[in-house]
Amino acid sequence: MYFFYVGIFSALGGMTRYGVGLLLAGYTFPVATLVVNLVGCFLLAVVTQVLAANPKVPKELVAGMGTGFVGAFTTFSSFSVENIKLLQAGQIGVAGLYIGISLIGGLAFAKLGYIFSAKLVGHRA
Repeated sequence: MYFFYVGIFSALGGMTRYGVGLLLAGYTFPVATLVVNLVGCFLLAVVTQVLAANPKVPKELVAGMGTGFVGAFTTFSSFSVENIKLLQAGQIGVAGLYIGISLIGGLAFAKLGYIFSAKLVGHRA
């Protein structure tokens, strides 16, 4: 049953990722990948803290949403390839900025997800 949930949510995450890519196309800076990766950090923190901690939420659903949706929605491979392309184009500063924003921003968004989750869990308790 886990494979079913992960598969369904992977399809949804991949389609959402594709939609964001279309919506944010046309920038010289890889905005779409940055957005999905930052939002994904936040979402994964919420899924792991709120849903996984709730015994009423089936573990298959947690796996589907975390591994499936967020895993398909975010994209480390695109981040890596985009940085290589920036470096090959001589845009070292832009690549450094992208890497820095992605790393610091990812950690910040994950922390925000944890803070948000703590407030949600606190309100339910």
